[in-house]
Amino acid sequence: MASLITATIAISIDTVLPAFGEIEDAYGLTDDGLPVSLTITLFFAALGLGNLFWGPLADRYGRKPIMYVSLAAVIAGAIMSSFAPTFEIFLIGRVLWGLAAAGPRTIIVAMTRDSYEGDAMARIMSLTLAVFLIVPILAPALGELLLLLGSWRLTTLAAAVLAVIGSLWFGRAAETLDPNDVLPLEFGRVGRAAKTVLTNKHTVLFTIAATMTYGSFFPWLGSSPTLIGDIYGRDDQFALIFGANAILMAVGIVLVEKLVTRFSTFPVVLAQTTMLLTVAGVYIVWSMSADGVPPFWVWFVLVSMLTALNSSSSPLLQTLAMQPMGAVAGTAASVIGAFVFLVGAVLGSIIDRAIDDTVTPFGIGFFVYGFVILIAVLQAKPTMAENME
Repeated sequence: MASLITATIAISIDTVLPAFGEIEDAYGLTDDGLPVSLTITLFFAALGLGNLFWGPLADRYGRKPIMYVSLAAVIAGAIMSSFAPTFEIFLIGRVLWGLAAAGPRTIIVAMTRDSYEGDAMARIMSLTLAVFLIVPILAPALGELLLLLGSWRLTTLAAAVLAVIGSLWFGRAAETLDPNDVLPLEFGRVGRAAKTVLTNKHTVLFTIAATMTYGSFFPWLGSSPTLIGDIYGRDDQFALIFGANAILMAVGIVLVEKLVTRFSTFPVVLAQTTMLLTVAGVYIVWSMSADGVPPFWVWFVLVSMLTALNSSSSPLLQTLAMQPMGAVAGTAASVIGAFVFLVGAVLGSIIDRAIDDTVTPFGIGFFVYGFVILIAVLQAKPTMAENME
């Protein structure tokens, strides 16, 4: 259930990418007008900001009612975008859609924290949040299939259909908010809950670490066409390469889930981060020795290792960040989600802009952000011991 709802939100991001040409034709867009890429930019911005909205509502009214409201808003935004008579209305629909999409993601994290703690929570979070990272990689292939079946409008309607299915399936879930933990919807209370998040050293350090994983990963979503198509000249193999990378990421996530069961969350995160820094260092040296363009298969293996390590550690870091936040889980999920997403997007754009005719900046991003992750994780270790006392 959680994975289906998370996948519904994730495909909202990139399924529309293959339809850009048809959207431009449908709305008569020109080079001197609004760019079609705004459909992604505005969605991302709204998704990040929306995290701040849904958590406090879920702490006040319960997880299930707010999940239904947010999914209904997702459906409305997707339908509005699909049948918009003008591009401006299409973009308004995408903003509504993005704001709404933050709701199910935030609530899934809060419900997981309500129901689980420690390593059990880490295993559940690994599977559900990893879906959010991997599905956008597969979404363009789904978009291509939908274009073969009909017009570009199917690429936006698909999310509405999945949201309806998710709503029906979610009816089987139990409310996880304890009545004793219901919090009033007051600005002062929300502010105090946010302060609880921002003043907890454990939570802040692991949130910073999780943010670095998003900053490392977003360039793969944003610059993979440049890396694969322009630098390596493999446009015709793009979907295959993109999909193969996603499969390897999924394998990494399954392996990490098993490692957490055996060794617990923190040692696994520390080992992942150490390995990521090592692989990123090899990537940089190899790339620079090859004038910024190492042999393709060497590059692909190193990239797959980096993205697998990164995507499997991100849910664990967010789990560790949420661990002390049981009493304010909804608001904490909102604050952490907004910070991770918005700041991660900015960090990712720095790497995106540096990628032109060389793949070296991609590895540098992983190394620099990975080093920050390592420092944050090591600094957070004493706070974990304090929380256990």
